[in-house]
Parts: sequence; structure tokens; C-alpha cells
Amino acid sequence: MSSPSRRPDASPDPFAAGRRRRLRQVLWLLTGAFALVIGLNLADAAYATAGLEGAIIGLLLLALWLQRRHFHDAVTLTAASLLLGLGVLVAHNQGLYDEAVLAFPALLLFAGMFGSRRLLLGLIVAVLAALLVLFWLHQSGRLPSVPKVPMDWRRPFVIGLIMTVTGLFVWMVVRDLEAILRQLEEEKAALEQSHAQIEILAQRDSLTDLPNRALAKDRLTHLLTQARRNGRMVAVMFLDLDNFKTINDSLGHIAGDALLCQVADTLRSCVRESDTVARLSGDEFLILLGDLPDEDAIIAAVANLTHRLGQAFQVEGVDVLVTASLGIAVAPRDGSDTDTLLKHADMAMYRAKDAGRNTFRFFDPSMNANLVEELHLTAALRSALGSEQLMLHYQPQIELASGRIVGAEALLRWKHPEYGWISPARFIPIAERSGLIHELGAWVLRQACLDAQSWRERGLGELGVAVNVSAAQFRRESLEHDIARALAASGLPAQALELELTESLLMADARHLANVLQRLSASGVKIAIDDFGTGYSNLGYLRNFAVDRLKVDQSFVRQMTRDSHAQGLVRAIIEMGHCLGLQVVAEGVEDAQTLAGLVDAGCERGQGFHWSPALPPQDFIAFVQGHQARG
Repeated sequence: MSSPSRRPDASPDPFAAGRRRRLRQVLWLLTGAFALVIGLNLADAAYATAGLEGAIIGLLLLALWLQRRHFHDAVTLTAASLLLGLGVLVAHNQGLYDEAVLAFPALLLFAGMFGSRRLLLGLIVAVLAALLVLFWLHQSGRLPSVPKVPMDWRRPFVIGLIMTVTGLFVWMVVRDLEAILRQLEEEKAALEQSHAQIEILAQRDSLTDLPNRALAKDRLTHLLTQARRNGRMVAVMFLDLDNFKTINDSLGHIAGDALLCQVADTLRSCVRESDTVARLSGDEFLILLGDLPDEDAIIAAVANLTHRLGQAFQVEGVDVLVTASLGIAVAPRDGSDTDTLLKHADMAMYRAKDAGRNTFRFFDPSMNANLVEELHLTAALRSALGSEQLMLHYQPQIELASGRIVGAEALLRWKHPEYGWISPARFIPIAERSGLIHELGAWVLRQACLDAQSWRERGLGELGVAVNVSAAQFRRESLEHDIARALAASGLPAQALELELTESLLMADARHLANVLQRLSASGVKIAIDDFGTGYSNLGYLRNFAVDRLKVDQSFVRQMTRDSHAQGLVRAIIEMGHCLGLQVVAEGVEDAQTLAGLVDAGCERGQGFHWSPALPPQDFIAFVQGHQARG
């Protein structure tokens, strides 16, 4: 392959512009000097010498014009012109006795500064040759202005030696300067590369190469400025992958990173060049759409995004399906500054998740009001942890074959002094989002164990207690320590404590959860799957976990007497549980007919309003005592 043609006099010298400027200055200086000398010669009527110097000025002016496009040619022309002109002047005047000989070292320095090494070495040879010619002319008596007296050979020898040493000195200095310049250029290139890398790290996501939060905010500011000028809309979208953690945990972090890169490429392909896709953190992305005429354009963009994300991604040979929740804030309607729009889009995204995920929500002012209310409730819940506002109610669990009470499910209740009773469906999600769920869960475990042990000490029998545990608690390593501390503080046997968790939790963090459940089961703690039938109902997962009981969701149990499909489903769950060696507990038992159907299907336990709602501790004790007295 042929090498690309080089531009005339293209120089790799990083200081090319400075060298050109310096060459122009030198040429003007030489031109001025020769002009003064011409004036002196004209005053002395040395017209021939003045004419020669005028010719040299002409060549210098030609070099001055040439250096704009052909730097090296201009340097060569200048050096040759000076050498030839100086040689002729010396020969025309006093020969080797002429003061113009002093200009030869300066000529070598000029060549070293502006020319190549080849030009410098060539010029040294040319100067030495000129000295020899001048010596020969002097000795032969052909210099008209010099007396015809033989010259000692030592004079040209010494002058030539001085020229040679000067030339070699210039050559060494130039080489050292070039080496220093190369080193400086390499350090400069390394510094520029380092700065470029720092800029990338400061403004780009290292995994996907998408803009990060800082760069995205800058671009959003630019889009908002444009929108104020042209009166168009800007859409800010927060996008969060719904099931990324499951994929990350099941396939591994390397596969998770590969999936994030594919998602990033897909999102990039869905937007215009003027739009921005940024990665904020983890599986959360930000999409900025500018110059939009109306909300229909935003909805069309969202439909395209969700459609493209709905197609399977290939990760390590596995087809992976991804869904996403989107929150959308629109400028100027939902805000006119970056922070407000980002906050509102984030709120809308969480509302999309609360709505069941795999959907989108536009921001509306009620979300802001809900956020303020949530902040108040978070603060109130934090205060409630140290007061008597929180309490546990207990719903009895009945052994269906014998009718005796075998335990109870602990249900958390909150009575606020101002708002009254607050539903767990309201404050439990707030506790999970704020992180209070860990303190709250630890308190529930401790209190439930203390109450269960007190039942035993009152002679109510070996009753067990079931406690609901959230996904957030299982993701924190302190759960096992909280359980151990609650059992140790109360004296309750581990076999009397049952942890209830949902099917979705089993799917969300299978590898970590399996190990935790195995250790808890080995310690004697019982494990129950709550609301069974409403989630994945995956038999493979049930075989892999240390589970003791299935709790049939009350939505199926309550319809048993009215819906044959619900009845069949409940029977199938009971049979499946028995095949896996698990006990089955039915929730929501409300009448004798439902109870009879469950007994006929072989269900071991039940709870519901047929026996009792959830009761405060003292009422629960009275209920158990009365039940035992009747039994």
C-alpha cells in the first residue's frame, strides 16, 4: 500500500507557527541590514557591490513570499542566497580578510535553527569549500581588491576549523533541542490524552459510553434555552428497568452489564441525533427529547421505546425480556429548570412502578402533593418507632382437623394521634422507600417473639407466631442477626417462629435467598410462602428453597363457594403442596361452607373471619383462653 502523499513542507514540528513567524522576522532583519549596507556602498560609489547586495535583497524577499506555503524551500533559498552573496562579497572585497567572513557562523546557526540536519551539514561542507576557493583565488592573485601577497595556509585552516567546530556545535545543540521538543510533545500528547480521559470519566458513563448525569443536565439546560426561543416542548423521561435485578442475579453481573449495553444501544437508536440518552446509575436511564410540537409526539416516542425494549435481548445465548417503567415531565408545563423537571420525572417514574410497572406516567401536581404527604408520614413513622403508636395484632391460625389454635399471624398496626389508624398498605411502602423497614422489621420480630413466649408462659400452649418479612429486609445482611437477637431476647424456640415471604421475593434474588433460607431452616425457623397463587407459582423454585408451608391467597379462598374455577385452583394448590411435602394454610376463611371445602381438600390450617379478625394482644389471649375452654 502506498503511503499518503505529504503536503509540501508539512512539518511535524509542534511549534511550526512560531518558527514561521521567527523566520519572517529574520528575513526582514536581513533585508534591513543589507539595505543599510547598500546605502553605505552607494555613498562610497561602490555600485557593483551595492548591485550584488540588491540582488541578495531580492532573493530574501522571494524567500519571504515563499515561506507562507513552502517553509523548507524558503529556508533553503535563504541559506543558499546568503552563502552565495557572502561568498561573492568576500571575493569582491578583501577576501579572507573581509569582515563578511564573520557572517558564515551566523549562517550556520540560521541553518541549524530553521533547516534540516541535511541542510546544516551540506552548508558546513559548502562553507569549507568556499574558504578553499577563496584561498586559491588569493594565492593565485585573482582577487582584484587584495594585494598579491601569498597568504599563510594557517589562516584559512584556522577559519575553516572555526567554521567546522561552530557547525558541529550548532548541529549538537539543534539535536538536543529537537530531542527536548520531542519529549515535550510526547508529554503534551500524554497530558492531552489524560485530560480527554478525565473529561470522559467526568461526563460519560464508563460502561455504556452514554452521557452521565452531569453532561445530561448541561444538555437539558441547552434544550430548555432553545425551547424558550422557539416555543416548543422538551420531554424529560426517567426510565427504570423493571426486572433487571432478577436478570443480574440469575445470569451474573457480566451478563447484566452486557444487557445494559444492549439496552443503551437500543435507546440510542430510538431517538434523534439532537436528543440525549444518559445513564444515571444502575439500570436507570434518562432520555431528553427537545423541539417537540405537542404531547402526541412524546407518546409516539414512548410507544417506540417500549416496543423496541419489548423485543428479546440475546445475553449469553439466553433470550432475555425486559420491561421498563417511564416517568415523564414536560417543559414548560411541569417546570422550567433542570432540577425541577428531573425531580418531577423521577416522581412520575415511581408512580409508574406503583401502577404495576411496564407502563408510563406523566407528571401531575398531585404527585408533588403525595410526596409532601409521604415526607410527613415518613417523619411521623420515624417518631412512632419510639412510642406506643405501633402495635401488633394477631389473627389466630387454626388446625382444621382438630379445630385447635396452633398459632397466629402478627400484623402491624399504626394509630397516629392526629390521622388515626393508618393502613399498612399505606405506611409499609413508605417504610421500604425510606429505609425505615429495617428498624420496623426488627421491632416487629422482637415484639412478636416476646408476645409468643408470653403466651406459652400463660399456659396457652406451644403456639407459634408468623411474621411477614419484606424483600428489603432480605436484601440486608442484618436480618439473620435480627432474628437471632429476637429469639435470644424472648427465649422463644426457633421452631415457634415462622417467616412469611412472597413468591415475587423468591424470583427477585434467588441465589442469595436460597442460602439465607437454608441457614434459617437449619436453625429451626419455619418458612412460609404468602399469597401463593398470585405470583409465578414456579415449582422449580419451591424445590430449591427450604420452605415448610404454602399460604393460599385469600382472593381464591373467598370465591371457593361461588366459583368452580377458584375451587379447582385451591384444590390444585393443596395437592401440589402435599406433593412437595409442604403444609398448606388457607387465608380468608369466612364461612363454614368454605371451611368444609378446605377440610375435604386436605388443607391443614386456616385463618380468617370465620374464627376471628386480627386482635390486639390482650384480646387475642382472651380469645385463645375462651376457645380452649369451649374445646
